[in-house]
Amino acid sequence: MTTYKGINGFAVQSVATDPSPLDEGQVWYNNATYAFKLATLTTSGTWASGGNTPDSVYGRTGFGTQTAAIGAGGGDPITATAISYDGTTWTATTSMPSGQQYAGGSGTQTAGLIFGGGLPAPTGTRTMTFNGSSWTTVNSMNNPHAVGGWAGLTQTAALSFGQNPVSPSSALSEIWNGTSWTATPNLNTGRILIAGFGSASSAIAAGGQTSPAPKSSAVESWSGSAWTNTTSLPSTLAYMSGRGSSNTSGLVFGGAAGPGESAETSQTSLWNGTAWTASGSMARGTGRIYMASAGNSTGSALAFNGANPWTDATEEWTGPGSPVTRTITTS
Repeated sequence: MTTYKGINGFAVQSVATDPSPLDEGQVWYNNATYAFKLATLTTSGTWASGGNTPDSVYGRTGFGTQTAAIGAGGGDPITATAISYDGTTWTATTSMPSGQQYAGGSGTQTAGLIFGGGLPAPTGTRTMTFNGSSWTTVNSMNNPHAVGGWAGLTQTAALSFGQNPVSPSSALSEIWNGTSWTATPNLNTGRILIAGFGSASSAIAAGGQTSPAPKSSAVESWSGSAWTNTTSLPSTLAYMSGRGSSNTSGLVFGGAAGPGESAETSQTSLWNGTAWTASGSMARGTGRIYMASAGNSTGSALAFNGANPWTDATEEWTGPGSPVTRTITTS
């Protein structure tokens, strides 16, 4: 008779906790929950609740990964507080020299970047780096950027686009090379409250709000030298968050579809470089705006805090093609 051990060369392991990281096809017995389990690949992506932050704020900036993230600033009044996430729990870390809100973020938990922001806007040209224990003020942006969009995967390469107030100047775009900011070609359509993701050389700017404040479904792709109009969002949205690795792979989530900050959504949409695909709602099922985010791939992201109402909620995204745990049943 064919057995699991005969096929794989080893028996099913009995463990007290589920293994991590997972490998596709991995089978084990959890002797604490008395269940056989299997690691399979997700087909569409899912959100799950994570550890709550110590405070309820909006307009916070995030950078890092799903299991090693930093959240900084935000709030009303603006706070300089910074917090660190280990995949389970948030803890306080070194505060910024002064508060920052609606800023952009790039990099990792130990080599991060925060730039722009401010309230009232436009006031934000400040750029700071974070080395895991302290913040350092570095060269400022050429123009103030607040509640715009941004992309970036590292501390030494980031992109900022759109700014406040909403005007022809809200199409302005700048790129960071690790030392200074340089003006780049403008967005084709000036907007604020944009969802951005990708790298400094390959990014997406999705949705947002144009003058005199209608929501937009416009999507533009950045090649490293120019912005090009591409497939629009399924609906008009602003106040979203986004995460992804390039202009061909990412996701946007949350936002508001109605006038001002109304008709908040918890919808998630995936981008594959050509089309947008709806991928269900966030775990809490409650629409949010001004969320902070972390994670630099379509497979693993983090969303935390936000407004309407203010919240301390954290949610963890596992994207399509990523291993997840399934309980084996006889039904």
